[in-house]
Amino acid sequence: MLSLLSRILELEFGESRLQHYGLFEDSNCVSQNTAIELLDGQQRFTNSLDELVAKNDANAVVVLVGDTLLQLAKSMAETAKPVYWFGSKSLMNSDIDALVSFQYAGENFLASTNPAAADVLIHAGSIRYLDQMALLSKSRALLGDSGQLILFSEFLVDDSCIEYSALPNLTSFKQLSKRLGFEELESRDLSASASHTLKLLCPLLETHGAALAGEAAENSNLLADMHAEFSTMRDEFSTGRRGFYLFVLRRESTTAYEWADAEFGDIQSFNPLEVAGLFEKSFNVDFDEELWNWKYVQGDGKCVVVRLDKQSDIVAHYGGAPRKIAYFGESSMAIQPCDVMVHPSIRKQYGKGSLFFEVAATFLEREIGNTVNHLLGFGFPNQKTMNISKRLGLYEKTDDFIEIVYPVSQASQKQERHQAMIVDYDPLDAASRGELDSLWALMKDDYRDGIIGVRDAKYIQHRYMNHPFSKSKQYRCVIIRAQSSKKALAFAVVKEHDGSQLLMDLICPVAVMKSAISILKQELGTGEGGAILRLWVTSSGKDKVLTAGAIVNELGIEIPCNSWNPGPNAAVLYGAWWLTAGDMDFI
Repeated sequence: MLSLLSRILELEFGESRLQHYGLFEDSNCVSQNTAIELLDGQQRFTNSLDELVAKNDANAVVVLVGDTLLQLAKSMAETAKPVYWFGSKSLMNSDIDALVSFQYAGENFLASTNPAAADVLIHAGSIRYLDQMALLSKSRALLGDSGQLILFSEFLVDDSCIEYSALPNLTSFKQLSKRLGFEELESRDLSASASHTLKLLCPLLETHGAALAGEAAENSNLLADMHAEFSTMRDEFSTGRRGFYLFVLRRESTTAYEWADAEFGDIQSFNPLEVAGLFEKSFNVDFDEELWNWKYVQGDGKCVVVRLDKQSDIVAHYGGAPRKIAYFGESSMAIQPCDVMVHPSIRKQYGKGSLFFEVAATFLEREIGNTVNHLLGFGFPNQKTMNISKRLGLYEKTDDFIEIVYPVSQASQKQERHQAMIVDYDPLDAASRGELDSLWALMKDDYRDGIIGVRDAKYIQHRYMNHPFSKSKQYRCVIIRAQSSKKALAFAVVKEHDGSQLLMDLICPVAVMKSAISILKQELGTGEGGAILRLWVTSSGKDKVLTAGAIVNELGIEIPCNSWNPGPNAAVLYGAWWLTAGDMDFI
């Protein structure tokens, strides 16, 4: 779409002009000629950037990132200021190449090693919210103490509604920039100017629409998309959901902040074996690379990791396993925080400003909330982690995880068994997969007033058949059928656990749950000595599965929700989840 916008400006002005927003500060900026007013506003914005740079030393090394900053880079180089520019090489020409002070640095700012250092960095354009950590980390590495980052972008300002946005959250950006060692010197809300720029651009789309449509067949659709996007943007500017801001940030001295040199990274920034030592020191168990790959590669897991500096080992990790859910009848996404660890040598305190807090807050801002990829977070933290997280404002409680113990049935209680049969589930059989999907559809409908993880055949394949534990046949997946009609009544997964059988998952209508459990209990109790059946479930679901003679035990596990980012709060979520042992990633 940017290439189309560039062509529109080229048709209007005879060349591709600036593509960023203009600056319109007062009524004196208004012109009778819409196109000239647009160009004047854009030039004023460029001049304001030049003035910000001019406040620095005349010999300051300046790095500019973005196609639209090429002309500013050229004008700075013409005054003998050392300039590096990142952008599309196709925009270069012989005049620019001839400038001694100008150096083309490449198209990929994040991957580049040139230049090694800079005094001022200007970054143009909208940033996707997941990109801001990499951008700020790279900028920090490039800038020395007191170096300045001048950044302008669209931001999400109002995140109170459940609606995804790729824009960086304004509040989260400010928190992250501070976390990564930047001090805010100045911020300018230029949303009104951005909205006015869009108003001036729209007539140009109409003026040159026919010419563009004649140049390429696909341009008509692209123009329609641009009209729709501009309309959405103008609506969001007018309602305050979207804003356009310019920030001037200064790289703080490394002595001003305890974690000023800490390197934050995501799932792409390390090899799994790099966390093995940290994992083993944190949990006192061997690192299982297969389980890790199942969770983070096959399961598209997310994480934030921290090193004390570029050369150090990973000292903190906060991971998460995504999960499709039905949220009060609507399809949505959740993520289960897991593998939360901080190296014991620096795990001395857990207050705000601790490394645990910094990595946890960064993860929550990136992954959970009204406007990001996962609406909800849920999990099974130990009591210490839960207490700390609640105290720091990261989590709130939504339920308790309990255990229900079903003793071995007596002979007089086994009549239901003659009315049903249990057969092993065959994931390769299309008819069996169809039955499982039908059972899930019925169960999902029963939870339209609550929250439940998707339990269709595709999920069951990933969770149990593809799980590393399946190699040792730890999971038994069965279908309970009516004896006479052979109709599928329920799907269940059981696993041997501490001398008992743990009911990992039960997929069926709520009305069938108690009878399905009774049938399973009878089946498991027929062997020599029998076997006790146990179910771990959220306390709010107890009445659905509590049968005569069953015993309820507390597990000392509270189910959390995110309270750091705007999102559905604990009052909305309390008692709404259906979770069982199968929702845990490591059982």
